[in-house]
Amino acid sequence: MTMATEPRPDQAASPASKRGSTLILIAFALALVGIVATTVALLPRGDKPSALSVVGGPFQLESSKGGTVDSRALKGKPFLVFFGFTQCPNVCPTTLADLGTLLDEFAAEGGDLQAYYITLDPERDTQEVMREYMASFTDRITGLTGTPQQIEGVIRDYRAFVKRVPLPGGDYTLEHTLMVYMMDRDGGFAGPLDLNAGHALALKQLRKLVAAGRNS
Repeated sequence: MTMATEPRPDQAASPASKRGSTLILIAFALALVGIVATTVALLPRGDKPSALSVVGGPFQLESSKGGTVDSRALKGKPFLVFFGFTQCPNVCPTTLADLGTLLDEFAAEGGDLQAYYITLDPERDTQEVMREYMASFTDRITGLTGTPQQIEGVIRDYRAFVKRVPLPGGDYTLEHTLMVYMMDRDGGFAGPLDLNAGHALALKQLRKLVAAGRNS
């Protein structure tokens, strides 16, 4: 599966790297569709779920705002999911800041949508660490963490990719999937949010996500 490698902390993001991230996102989305299409093709005949519905699943994780977030309580509400880790040098904080601005713009026009930033590094990203880290971003994004087993389950359910990469001195960083998942009001995957194309298009995606199924 296509993945993205985190730039080193001393490497500033360039226009070329941004274009590369766009291509990575497109490649990942195409690969993801291929995976879910294959999964559905192997299901028994009869009623089949939407291909995209095989991405996502229930979770109960510790919130950066205190307490826990249970995905069952989100039933009936679309939401966004983004994976990363607090020691991510460039892409994660940049995406969180951009996503926060987008959600604030959406709220200004009357939209109501929450996003969840799920750590891929639960060993270092405790609930307290997540609370301090998320304070730099809009409160419309909630940080989530849990036990390694819980996080592994979410990674598996969301078909995400993560790879631990050793660094000199015994430290490590993570290579991981870069995508903002749009989840519908039934908890199914509605597609990737395209932040790279600009906020005008992304806002259209959010409006469609929130409107879908409203009158069903």
